[in-house]
Amino acid sequence: MAISLNELIKNVYAKQLDPIYLIQGTDQYLLDLVRQHFIDLIEPEDRTLNLAQFDMREVPLSVAIDDARSVPFFGDKRVVFIEQAMFLTGETTKGKIEHHVEDLITYIQHPELQTVLVIMAPFEKLDGRKKVTKLLKERATYLSFGDFSERDLQQMIQNDVAQADYKIEPQALQSLIRLTDMSVTNAMNELQKLKLYTLQTKVIRDQDVNELVIRTLSQNVFDLIDNLLHQNLRQAVELYHDLLLSGEEPLRLLGAMLGQFRLLLQVKVSKKSEQGTATALKVHPYRVKLAKKTSRRYSYKALASAYLGLVQMEKELKTTSKSPEMLFELFILRYQYEINS
Repeated sequence: MAISLNELIKNVYAKQLDPIYLIQGTDQYLLDLVRQHFIDLIEPEDRTLNLAQFDMREVPLSVAIDDARSVPFFGDKRVVFIEQAMFLTGETTKGKIEHHVEDLITYIQHPELQTVLVIMAPFEKLDGRKKVTKLLKERATYLSFGDFSERDLQQMIQNDVAQADYKIEPQALQSLIRLTDMSVTNAMNELQKLKLYTLQTKVIRDQDVNELVIRTLSQNVFDLIDNLLHQNLRQAVELYHDLLLSGEEPLRLLGAMLGQFRLLLQVKVSKKSEQGTATALKVHPYRVKLAKKTSRRYSYKALASAYLGLVQMEKELKTTSKSPEMLFELFILRYQYEINS
């Protein structure tokens, strides 16, 4: 049974518990948040006896299942975590640990009702062809962070701000989400810095966010492309040089730019909804939303010209001894000529 993060937290808080939970996703903040709510089910003084965590990189699955079958000592519930459940993916594991998933399949069919078994799968995808994966999705309570939306993150930030008796301006909230690429971990870490920065006023403004939040590579690329498309060519060149000086690899930076322009072109020609486009392209809906907003403002010719120019730059970067700075400046000049001719 699929469940949302808010529903899961509400149910755990009310101690309306199911015997097995499957938690899937890569965002560390959300993983830690869910883990802590389950840990809090057990009183601190009882955790030595009634709380167990088994890392599948170090311990066989059968050991965790045997522990899950044990009844709680001096308490109503036991909580058992199976961490790093790679046996649910298509990836091969290195090492000598053998996991007999038949033990888990048997347990799913007849779980110990006084145990809360929490299977943590910090992966983008699970192998849906495997019997154990199918069975867990059918019979366990299943939370996937892939369904975590922009609205969910907005609500999480607003709740955190309100609980600390702070306020955040609407534009500041949007900027925080954009500058952190809608990463929950990055957004919440930056939010803690912003609260310290605005301790006197307890009001987080857009200016505060733009001054304090560290930009990711994708956000720097977004700014670089925005300058390019707006024909703020001097600013584009200066930002490109700054990124190289900060240690960015030229090919990695170029690859990020090509990927962004490819997405802009794909979104530009797509007739599907934002969600449909995101599903078809296998990217986060938030990236499609930003790309759609950008692609509306520019012609197909402007986007295609930039993309093809970057392809040519990549070829020259790999086959000549010209400096990345010179090649980018030549690209800028060619692009300016093409779109103005």
